[in-house]
Amino acid sequence: MTRVVLHIGTLKTGTTSFQRWFSDNESAITSLTGFRWFRGDFPDAREIAAACIDEDRQTPAMALGFFPTRPGAEWDTWRRGVLDNVRSQITASQQPLYVSCEALCLLRTPTEIARLAGLFDPATTKIVLTLRNPRGFLDSWKQHLEHDFFRRSNDPTSFAYVRDDSWLVDYATLEAAYRDVFVDMEVIDYDAAMARDGSIIPALAATFTDRPIDELP
Repeated sequence: MTRVVLHIGTLKTGTTSFQRWFSDNESAITSLTGFRWFRGDFPDAREIAAACIDEDRQTPAMALGFFPTRPGAEWDTWRRGVLDNVRSQITASQQPLYVSCEALCLLRTPTEIARLAGLFDPATTKIVLTLRNPRGFLDSWKQHLEHDFFRRSNDPTSFAYVRDDSWLVDYATLEAAYRDVFVDMEVIDYDAAMARDGSIIPALAATFTDRPIDELP
């Protein structure tokens, strides 16, 4: 079975920088570490989260209209294509695969995690979770929402709910939801990594290789 490292965010923890680094240097990284990079419809593979989230919930990309409207035949066809792409990339090679989709941190319910486990075998998948100080995350997420023209929501179930009691910073529930299904999980302290390295890339690189960071591109 192909080994997979599945990086699920969280949001606003330097994920885009890491994705760009790995994607831009894929050939060299694969040669040095053996890991392939997952190629999705978007650089952040946001479609995977959309394909797994419950019908009464949505990701920011869904709200912005990046995907077909649910429910409907177009959505069903699109979703099947997403699932087929994930499965085909996993089975295309015995070389391990690195998948990074920070929107997966929005999945919390047993049905959502079960859909994800239907794509990524828990027996061969390692989850990587990066956690940021709640205050720092909420401040950064507020700015992100404003940049994408989202209004802050009073609905405590919305991804745009950014009060101090936001479910987005209920990290214990997030971690428990994944640990219930995926036994292998590594949690990274974003603030400590940034203080130590000035970048999240060394900490995330260490989740799939023992090579010193100065040997990597």
